[in-house]
Amino acid sequence: MHLSFFLTILCLLRRASTLTSFDDWGYQRIALDNVSIHLRYAGSGPPVLLVHGNPRFSLTWRTIGPLLAENYTVIAVDNRGAGDSVLDFLNITSTYILSHDMGAGIATALAVKHPDLVRRLVVTEYLLPDFGFEAARNPGAYWDLYANWQLAFFSVTDAAEFFISGKEKQMLECSISKPGFLRAMLGPFEIRAITSAASSFQGTLGKRPLQVPTLAMGGEASLGPFASQAWSNVTSHLETDVVPKAGHWIADENPTWVARRIARFFSEDHSHPPPPINLSVLNDRSTLTVGYFGTLQNVALSGSS
Repeated sequence: MHLSFFLTILCLLRRASTLTSFDDWGYQRIALDNVSIHLRYAGSGPPVLLVHGNPRFSLTWRTIGPLLAENYTVIAVDNRGAGDSVLDFLNITSTYILSHDMGAGIATALAVKHPDLVRRLVVTEYLLPDFGFEAARNPGAYWDLYANWQLAFFSVTDAAEFFISGKEKQMLECSISKPGFLRAMLGPFEIRAITSAASSFQGTLGKRPLQVPTLAMGGEASLGPFASQAWSNVTSHLETDVVPKAGHWIADENPTWVARRIARFFSEDHSHPPPPINLSVLNDRSTLTVGYFGTLQNVALSGSS
């Protein structure tokens, strides 16, 4: 028994040593429509685009990313260009997508607009506007400390006032000290932004469900129990699952389980899986040039090897 235990530990350590540290991933900054976009990448095989939520960035995937990179070419983009713009630049015509939180809305919109581009879609911890989002925003029984403690905590009567009292100046300075912070952080949650997204999704998915095979997941202590109900009207090809031992941050709280479940879902694509891609061309290639008046211009990768 003791021998088998130590052998198991050795196998796990050996496997961990072969994983690529997220700090060692390749990175690149590219210009798209005069917007500079940063991305990280690693692995080999069919492409998987990672779309994070708000307020997060590509470091969201630091735990689960190396696990997926064992079998796929993983591309972690810092939103704003997390969609067809980056994929066009990289000459990717077919891909899998893993998304989290509000990134699932971006990924779904991409799948609606370009169904031939998205082979399989994974959406986690999110409900689309007009398809459950509005109800989920209101405090409910599932808003416990395990799921979304930061939301549940400040929904307690007078809790925010109690802890901020006497520190209002510091709170405001922290919130508005960086230019564009309030717009970038709160903009996606504005009522007009939600209403616009709801109208768009209802105008498309309300008439014809998404045809892209979709896996919807959530933490057992968060949105997992609602995944089937929330996404059944969104796509005609739906699988759902509940991530054990996890709340909202499933990629951090149970990365091994999530990575295995996603890999199983992607491996079920037997018809036309995305062809493997090689992004090593980015390692020694400049993808930004400075034009007149400092304008960033794109350096196309087409024809590169």
